[in-house]
Amino acid sequence: MCRFIETVKLENGNYKLINYHNKRLNDTIIRFFKKTPLKSEFIDIGKFLPSPAAEFKNGIFKCRIVYSDKIESIEILPYIKKNIKRLKLVESDIDYSLKFENRDSINNLFEESKIFKNKNRLNLPANLINDNTNNSDSNSNSNSNDNKNSRASDSLFRTCNLYDDNNTRDSNFDILIVKNGLITDTSYSNIILYDGKEWVTPESFLLNGVKRQHLLNKCIIKEMKVRTVDLKNFKKISLINAMLEPRDIEIDINDII
Repeated sequence: MCRFIETVKLENGNYKLINYHNKRLNDTIIRFFKKTPLKSEFIDIGKFLPSPAAEFKNGIFKCRIVYSDKIESIEILPYIKKNIKRLKLVESDIDYSLKFENRDSINNLFEESKIFKNKNRLNLPANLINDNTNNSDSNSNSNSNDNKNSRASDSLFRTCNLYDDNNTRDSNFDILIVKNGLITDTSYSNIILYDGKEWVTPESFLLNGVKRQHLLNKCIIKEMKVRTVDLKNFKKISLINAMLEPRDIEIDINDII
């Protein structure tokens, strides 16, 4: 049986965005298992969450809920934020509209990105293209290109679990998934982009995260279509998910390769 996950932020003894997690969990069960439960049968995550023990009263922890058509397990784990510094654009027609426990499809994208380095970057603007092949006609830019290529080469051969925020090994690199020419999500987060005036989020998301929807509802961010060629119009990108607040991880737009 397929299983799904919800990761709830536990901060200083308080669970965050429970109503959003409740909605996504129940919507997933209805959609995937073709169920139309009575209102009284809807799962209220809050009734299952353990009262935080003393050691969880201070700081940030992740509460991982595994479920099928019912809640299977709940565990509270220490949370260590990744230190993502670079993103690599990867083209895919992947469908990840439900938060499956098994994320092999996304893991495969990361592995495939290793052999993508010699391809044109999806018709990106010139300032975002980082071609690792040697070009004898570009001597004037060789120092700059060598710098970028060195960083790209370094990132391409890193291997890490892209789905566990607690795994810090080689965790300064992630993929940014492009679908039909449109920017979507990273391997484990939605994104927001800053143009110097406001923050926006791509309307072409893969998974509508709880933090993303919360920020939209509060009018803190807004949706817009973001193509790869539009990246040059932004200054920064920030990763957001249930555990990450805006600007917790902030990356210069030039560090998208």
